[in-house]
Amino acid sequence: MALTTSLAGRVRNTSLPKSHALLPLLEAVVNAIQAIDARFGDDTESGRLRIRIHRSPQEALDFSHVGPGRAALKPIVGFTVEDNGVGFTPENMTSFETLDSDHKADMGCRGVGRLLWLKAFDRVTIRSAYEDEAGRIDGRQFRFSVHGEVELDPEAELPAEVGAAVSLDGFKKPYQQSGLKSVEAIAREVFEHCIWYFLRPGGAPHIMVSDDDGAVSLNSLMNDFVYSDLQRTSIDVKGESFDMVSLRLKSSPRNHAPRLYWCAANRVVLEENLTSKVPGLYGRLKDSESSPFTYVCYLSSDFLDSHVRADRTAFDISEQAPDTPLIEDVSMDDIRESALKEVERILAGPLSAAREEGKARVHEFVSNRAPRYRPVLSRLEPLGVTVDPSIKDQELELLLHSNLQKLEASALAEGHAVLSQGNSAPPEGYDDRLARYLNTVTDINQSDLAAYVSRRRAILDVLQRLVEVDGQGRYSREDAIHSLLMPMRTDSNLEVS
Repeated sequence: MALTTSLAGRVRNTSLPKSHALLPLLEAVVNAIQAIDARFGDDTESGRLRIRIHRSPQEALDFSHVGPGRAALKPIVGFTVEDNGVGFTPENMTSFETLDSDHKADMGCRGVGRLLWLKAFDRVTIRSAYEDEAGRIDGRQFRFSVHGEVELDPEAELPAEVGAAVSLDGFKKPYQQSGLKSVEAIAREVFEHCIWYFLRPGGAPHIMVSDDDGAVSLNSLMNDFVYSDLQRTSIDVKGESFDMVSLRLKSSPRNHAPRLYWCAANRVVLEENLTSKVPGLYGRLKDSESSPFTYVCYLSSDFLDSHVRADRTAFDISEQAPDTPLIEDVSMDDIRESALKEVERILAGPLSAAREEGKARVHEFVSNRAPRYRPVLSRLEPLGVTVDPSIKDQELELLLHSNLQKLEASALAEGHAVLSQGNSAPPEGYDDRLARYLNTVTDINQSDLAAYVSRRRAILDVLQRLVEVDGQGRYSREDAIHSLLMPMRTDSNLEVS
């Protein structure tokens, strides 16, 4: 007895966060690239792919992404993805009509991309031509929607050349409002999502993104964005192999944070900001010639391919492995930790320079604005006080204060341990341990003294202003001076009596 599948139910149960509003478009683009690969193989130069952005003809304008000197953008109502790939052959058509098809399972496809189309768009129209077994041009046109499902149009005029055009129409408002708006931003999104195809041997086909006002070539973005590539490396995590493709991007206002892209099936699934996750990795780095660049890494593996969720927005991998598992499953933390170690190795030179620059920033701040940390600075640095050289004074003060508290807590614990050993016969090395503890306490006390002197200096500066005559020839009230030196109407706990 055959089971019946409800398309409406499958679409309803398909997840598509609004933060991934363009994912249906990206799925159509990847399908088009795969169709081009199927037709031309390694001859990617023969491939052509065009993404057209359709905007509403009405005057309702979107002002949310308007920059200086730029006109407001009309809302996006749909997209058309055209390619000169193999087309909707009978085999491809059969796969399209089969939900959760495994037709391209070896490419990491889950057969759910068209469900994402209907999640964000009211309907889809597909026109395609292909070569039959005899080499003749044949084709088909059909509409795809939740209510009508697959509706063939036998009287439609078919294209004369092999390829396909997928029109995503009726962009639903929640996704329309959340998605990117400009042709440049959409082109960058497509480029970053499909960058794997640009990095592979042979590269990607010619891809163009356009609307009525302009066009962007994704192939030119490769040259505009990428400063240079680094060595391709691999890491082993509990027996699973992961490939890492590292790039140095040209610095720009948009490309300023180092990122790790988690990929599956030649697609970007997750984007992770690596700022401060490796000591010295803060924003832009500099190479041996002092040219600024932003580091990004694309992580892929068969393991990630097999554990990506059907909607391709996350992985079915635990964030952290259990404490004592019977079988040591690979966790996201395991992969991340190994990847970060490899990043630190790859960027050893630029990271070393960045750390020295950050250290100079700390020393300059302590010398000129926060002398209380000078006695303990040599003890704070081993605790991992590496900073972004562009850090603000207030943020740096908070960081140093936090690490000073850690040092004090560590010294307190060490003091209890050392003094408890002094009640019996001291163990070997006790005198050296006691001396190190006393030296630490001395440095902390000097820091406290410097802080006390600094506070008293501030009080004296305020007192100096209070006792001076103001511009109107008047002195400050007595209670203002009294409150500065000894607050009134308070007890020893500074509570109002």
